[in-house]
Amino acid sequence: MPRVRSLVLAGFLGLAAVQARRLWLATTMEPDHAAYWRRRGRSPGDVLLVALGDSLAQGLGAVHPERSWAGRLADQIEARDGVRVRVVNLGVVGATAADVLADQLPVVPPEAFTDPTAIVALAVGTNDAAQDVPVQEYRRDLDALCAALPAGALVADVPDLQRGVVRERGMRLSAVAREVVAAHPGLRPVALEAATHRIRVWEAGPDLAHPNGRGYRRYGRAFVEAREQGAAMSAKCRRRR
Repeated sequence: MPRVRSLVLAGFLGLAAVQARRLWLATTMEPDHAAYWRRRGRSPGDVLLVALGDSLAQGLGAVHPERSWAGRLADQIEARDGVRVRVVNLGVVGATAADVLADQLPVVPPEAFTDPTAIVALAVGTNDAAQDVPVQEYRRDLDALCAALPAGALVADVPDLQRGVVRERGMRLSAVAREVVAAHPGLRPVALEAATHRIRVWEAGPDLAHPNGRGYRRYGRAFVEAREQGAAMSAKCRRRR
């Protein structure tokens, strides 16, 4: 029995050490990820991708920031189209829809609105849910954002926040997001809520609030599918003309 207790204690201490390291990593992610995206935004590319939103655009929770939904979308574009993508990631940790409207939209590069090859992608709402922003305020701000985005922009609903009252708020805002995007037929909806149902514990980042690199696969896949569906619809419309 003493040997069994020792083994159990050793296992517990090992798990505690692993989680302590995970939490330490979480404290360094925000500045490290922001610095990465600033550097990448200065790199040249054939196609411009502008990412708007919150910490999920930055990739918080993943050790490598390029595994965020923005990075995974860029990787898919490069692989499929054989081009180099310049990513301007304007996402900010803690941002709400109102913050994106006030702070991020005004600094979107002008070519995002004039270059037909440019891609703009938006995912915001998790912090609105966490802060219990009134539904009508979220609707108003998201509608103003959608009205200002260029045609073909990818706009996501709110991911599944997994548990408790925050999940319920997120579901309400997600439904609003789908209604708002549907009212702007030039935009492409991204089904982020559906893609993130039942995220597993091994898909969670060190803070247990964000996905890790595995979890971000779900996010990236949702954006990729939305872009591909939009491209297929555009091709079908061209054939009909």
